[in-house]
Amino acid sequence: MSSTDASLRQQLATLYQLQEHDRGLLSIRRQLQDIPRQIEQLDASVAKSTEDIAATSATLAEAEKAQRSKNAALEMNAVQREKYKAEQRTATSNDAYSALERQIEFLDRQDAETEDEILVLMDEIDRHQAALTEIEAEAAQENERNTEQKAALQAKQRELETLIAEKREKRKAFLPQIDAQLVVQYHRWMERQRTPFLALGMKGICGSCRISIQPQTLKEAQKYQKLVYCSSCKRALYVQPPSSDIPFP
Repeated sequence: MSSTDASLRQQLATLYQLQEHDRGLLSIRRQLQDIPRQIEQLDASVAKSTEDIAATSATLAEAEKAQRSKNAALEMNAVQREKYKAEQRTATSNDAYSALERQIEFLDRQDAETEDEILVLMDEIDRHQAALTEIEAEAAQENERNTEQKAALQAKQRELETLIAEKREKRKAFLPQIDAQLVVQYHRWMERQRTPFLALGMKGICGSCRISIQPQTLKEAQKYQKLVYCSSCKRALYVQPPSSDIPFP
């Protein structure tokens, strides 16, 4: 094998390492990009709990307001009833007395209905208070969990940012070992296709599309004299050397 052949084979080996490095870097970037979405979901969960508490509190307040109104009506009727009874004591005719008695009976019927309504409201208030207590307890637990999860995500975010910076720096070591035109071709493919540029060829199979490499193509690729491409997926091939004592990949 000539020095030129060895040079291309070594460049393909290094390019494969770069590609694997970049795949790892891309995975880390995706994890990092997903963290704001996860934090947003946690914030949305907290907002939903706050809305549920506010809605239940408002319903409870309305029921309590209705109960106060009913109690006020009973108090007003009690005052009116005493007034009618006082007028009865000074009534000068049976008709006047009977008219006042009918007014008192009307107030009694009103009070009976109001008291039934108050009982219903009291039951409703108890249910709303129990629901509010439960929602507030669940919200407190959820807020505590969310705070811990959010802190963990923010810590992970800082960790990933540091890891990306380290990998970017480490990436620089690969580039001088690869022909500049090959690097350009690699970057163009990655930007356009968002898929691996270099495909491993092992046992006559393209590692990318899993289709058999044509015999003549495989033979040319094993010479390492020029870049050879898979006829199916169009990726550059880095094939297993004919000799088993040559490191691969």
